Amino acid sequence: MRRRILTLTLAILGIGVHQLALAGDELCVSLRKFVESVRPNESKVLAFHTSWGSGFKGSDDELALYAKRCDHGGYDPAKAVCAYLMEHGAVEFSGNDAKRVVMCLSRNTHFAGRLELHRVELSLTYGTDNRGSIIDIKFVPDEQLGGMVLSITADGY
Repeated sequence: MRRRILTLTLAILGIGVHQLALAGDELCVSLRKFVESVRPNESKVLAFHTSWGSGFKGSDDELALYAKRCDHGGYDPAKAVCAYLMEHGAVEFSGNDAKRVVMCLSRNTHFAGRLELHRVELSLTYGTDNRGSIIDIKFVPDEQLGGMVLSITADGY
């Protein structure tokens, strides 16, 4: 009985610690600032491109093990997200970045530890009924560059 209570207590504490870690996570902070900065009737997009095992299509570097780049459209709040992803974003298991984006914007959402995303497209609201953004998150194969692209589109309302 004590073992079950201890296991349950540790599981609950683990969820709480995970949520606290995400709350102060640099990706979450910059991502939320990006989403919150989009004004009503405005749309902003960022796209994080990754390729594992080779460079991007048309690249001169045939010996590349991986490649990554991030398009922010010159928008400062998106630049901060891109800076984080360029330094810390996953390339080999780039679906982990998509999972983190979803968990940052939907704080009660969690994924199983060993779950691998290979493709996902979803839309969610972030903010209040009166002010916020509709967020489209896509993690899909990148037909133009090869590899995968994680795109985050915020349409303000």
